[in-house]
Amino acid sequence: MNWQHIKARWAGLALREQSALTLAAAILLAALAWSLLLSPALHTLRSADSQNAQLDSELERMLALQTRAKLLQSKPVVSPQDSLKALQSATALLGKGASLQLAADHATVSVKQLSAQSLAPWFTPVSAAGLSPTEVHLQRSGGAEPLWSGVLLFHLPAGAQAAP
Repeated sequence: MNWQHIKARWAGLALREQSALTLAAAILLAALAWSLLLSPALHTLRSADSQNAQLDSELERMLALQTRAKLLQSKPVVSPQDSLKALQSATALLGKGASLQLAADHATVSVKQLSAQSLAPWFTPVSAAGLSPTEVHLQRSGGAEPLWSGVLLFHLPAGAQAAP
């Protein structure tokens, strides 16, 4: 079929048939425009608010991580020996409720029946020395004022050795 044959067939149709086919073509074109152009744009417009909120929360999280990274970078570097000394002195302040065992590359702090009020301040000098526990196994006991018993394992920085 060539273009002239189509024109001839069109001219042979009644006006009513031409109008019906024109209307059908217009409806088909409108449906095609809707599915290809307008529907995706409306979907994007409708989901923009939730995506914006999600991106805002992700940005806040990333900014918080950036702030934390800058804070960690600004902390002074503590020598391995000073880290070990801080752990030893902080544990000694806990008295008989705590003991420290040193191994080649790690330290184990055992605590027995210590209150949260005595245990919480112990973390300040230890974390300031750049140490944080790699494993914590604590059990709670007691009633109104709970007592804590268990073991905290610290990975020691390279070069930290127990003083003789």
